[in-house]
Amino acid sequence: MERLPKTELLKEILRNYFNEVEGILGVAICDRDGLIIASQSKQENEDESDAIIGALSATLDQAIIDRIRAEFGKTDSFFNITETGGKKFIFSSMGPNSILATVADQSTSDIELKVYSEHIASKIELILFGNQFVSPKIPEIIKALSKTRAGQLPKEGEYSNKLILCGDFQVGKTSLIRRFVENKFEKDYISTIGVQISKKTVLLSEKTKLNFIIWDVGGQEKFDLNRARFYNGANAAFIVIDRTRINNLDSIEKWNNDIKKAVHRNIPIVVVGNKSDLIDEIVISEDEIKKVAKDLDFHYILTSALTGENVNDAFLYIAYRVVETL
Repeated sequence: MERLPKTELLKEILRNYFNEVEGILGVAICDRDGLIIASQSKQENEDESDAIIGALSATLDQAIIDRIRAEFGKTDSFFNITETGGKKFIFSSMGPNSILATVADQSTSDIELKVYSEHIASKIELILFGNQFVSPKIPEIIKALSKTRAGQLPKEGEYSNKLILCGDFQVGKTSLIRRFVENKFEKDYISTIGVQISKKTVLLSEKTKLNFIIWDVGGQEKFDLNRARFYNGANAAFIVIDRTRINNLDSIEKWNNDIKKAVHRNIPIVVVGNKSDLIDEIVISEDEIKKVAKDLDFHYILTSALTGENVNDAFLYIAYRVVETL
């Protein structure tokens, strides 16, 4: 991946945001005091462009910052949509350093705006935090997630999801879970013996809650005979591979067969290409992962447990898919 200057990388991410979501009129990245760091408008007319960015600035100055402080306090992550003047104003944050503000047509679906803006906001946080290699590309899984239930928010209620993480030893399963659950990364490797279970609750909307029960399944061969009992009752699965390990791509078929032997129904499965931050060590390309995932009718995503890139997106996709099928 080419290393871009911070400003250029932010601009590239905003351009991709525009290209993917029809109906966006303008976007701005600001700090928690409302000071704009970067902005972009889709309007070809310069006056219209200035008007869009001006409207965002005015909203940030006069309303949303005070509301954020009142409603969310020091909360790192939030999402809010306000409709006024025939337009939607969307405010999303995935960390303590920034707010992504978007203005869009009323015709743009709320779930599409939520999925994309939270994904873009998480990348912005990584860049501002100083991560050098953040991909400006929007993963295909995000595009699929934005179309969940034809653009409708998930059904109301509280649900549970047993998610199993499968993959060879040392591919980063435990690190992915720790990043998702605790937003931490531990450099010291400790092998999972058998299985470890973690829990986290995710709010998909104000009235929809999903309780993740995450089973971290040990990848050592000595557990092959006992592993099937860990899979019982699973609603979804990740098959995790290490992109820096030669031939690890071949393990996807093995783990898929392992799951099918124990889970006698179709469940959402995502291929997770982990350790994507190790640019100079990668030996498994995105195209290779994409081909295998497509052949198996799975979605895929490239992640880094170290930086956190795309980790929340992977779990969020599974959350929506599970609620959708209930």
